[in-house]
Amino acid sequence: MSKKSLSLRLMCLCCTTLLVLLFMEQTTIYGSNTGELKQGRTDTILINLPAIPGGEQMPGVEFSHDLHTEQVKENDCSVCHLKDNERFVFKFKRLKDTTTQTDMAIYHDNCVSCHDDAKKSGKKSGPLKAQCRDCHSTKSFADSTWSPIDFDKSLHYRHEKAKNIVGIKKVQEPVVSAEKEPNCGACHHSYDEKTEKIFYEKGKEDSCFYCHKDVKIGKADSMRNVSHDSCVNCHLVEMKNFAGPINCKGCHDIEQQKKIEKLQDVPRLKRDQPDTTIMAAWSLPVVPPADSASISNGDFLKPEELIKVVKTHMKPVVFNHQEHEKVSKNCRTCHHGSLDSCKKCHTVTGSDKGAFVKLEKVMHDPKSDKSCIGCHNNYKKLSDCAGCHSQMPSKSFADNDKNCSTCHEVDAEALNLVSADVAAISNIATKIVQERNSGFKKVADEKIPERVNIGYISDKYEASDFPHKKIITSINKRIEKSGMAQAFHGDETTLCMGCHHNSPATETPQKCGACHGKTEVVKGDGRPGLKGAYHGQCITCHQNMKIETVAATDCNKCHKEKK
Repeated sequence: MSKKSLSLRLMCLCCTTLLVLLFMEQTTIYGSNTGELKQGRTDTILINLPAIPGGEQMPGVEFSHDLHTEQVKENDCSVCHLKDNERFVFKFKRLKDTTTQTDMAIYHDNCVSCHDDAKKSGKKSGPLKAQCRDCHSTKSFADSTWSPIDFDKSLHYRHEKAKNIVGIKKVQEPVVSAEKEPNCGACHHSYDEKTEKIFYEKGKEDSCFYCHKDVKIGKADSMRNVSHDSCVNCHLVEMKNFAGPINCKGCHDIEQQKKIEKLQDVPRLKRDQPDTTIMAAWSLPVVPPADSASISNGDFLKPEELIKVVKTHMKPVVFNHQEHEKVSKNCRTCHHGSLDSCKKCHTVTGSDKGAFVKLEKVMHDPKSDKSCIGCHNNYKKLSDCAGCHSQMPSKSFADNDKNCSTCHEVDAEALNLVSADVAAISNIATKIVQERNSGFKKVADEKIPERVNIGYISDKYEASDFPHKKIITSINKRIEKSGMAQAFHGDETTLCMGCHHNSPATETPQKCGACHGKTEVVKGDGRPGLKGAYHGQCITCHQNMKIETVAATDCNKCHKEKK
């Protein structure tokens, strides 16, 4: 090897080593920094003012809010925050944002002077003047353990009935005690664009998230800001009688959230919603209004016109609103954009108001948690249902007409098409729900085999004595707890299809050996042999239903080894 070639190789080696060292240094500074620096905090706030055009931008500052609050006597927010109309404005030492230079000076002057005072009094101090990089650092000093708080039905009801939280009927009217009537007006409001003021409309309460998004849009501030402005201020004002959290940890620490009292029996949220209703793409008010122009404009249909429309659509669906509320966290589980009917935004042909997502897609999208099908599929993943449903092949609606008729069950002609009476429609829906709930047919007890001896392929082990009736009874108890399961199963014979998966719903399903042979794999279609079918079916079911008493490796639990 020539000296020139050797020198070149040595140079490459040195460069590679230097790059590796630089990369390691960069990873330590800018990467995921593990070790003592990572403390796990819920109160980290990034202070990052807008960039000055043409100027150099320093890194934002990671500010630990609770750490500073703990140094202030009696959690006095006025040390850092000013008041406007007796309410704190949660900006540092100012009521509103101004120029970057002005706001930057407010931070520098006040933060550094506070640190100076602490140092002079012998207390632990933060960074001082000229220690810029101690605050403006690219290092991340603490992992965030911040968790969003779930303002669930329990917490909502506790606030609704709190004696110290009072609401307003309208802007001009005085406060009303929550003891006399619900205090919804304390938090819920509408916005008048002409007067640029908020006011309360009874019966029009919506989720805060409908107007307040992740970032400020127009004059609607971000959800984070309005939550702190409203919730923290309310807790501070009522501190003498009602001690709600005023620090970050109180709401956003997972362990603190576990300590929040959960009410078991929570009344329904009041929004004039029906117990049951009927959903149909074609439903429109059909009572002719006094203004006949509305009919010609398409806002109303004449009864004879509506009948024609009905015949070209699927049968309506009965929706049990009350039962769905019981299993939903809140209204936004379904009503993600507003509390209006789904079809107001999602039309049959699609509209810009609903992002051109058609009504059919909204109801049937298997991948969306907001759709009926998608939500129901999530329930199939729960332990009570997953034993069977996780192993059943997914079928499209075209494969089974019953998939449609289970929901689309209302005979359109049974409805009074010339009536827009909401109560009458609700009564029809309630009657159908009652008939549906009482329609779950059980197999006669004497027709269910007590035990089944599985020994067709026994070799090293004795036959398995399968407690057939015990398993059916156990699954039945789970079905009885779920109105949805009863509605979709229809009768008990459908439970047989969980194991006898290619058999129709019948009291005498085919045995496993009818499809699975003694060989390892049935040639042609990849079906497993009996041994694989038994073990795959039973073990997978146990695992998905979280039955820990029967371990997959405990062979003797099901069949004893032959001597």
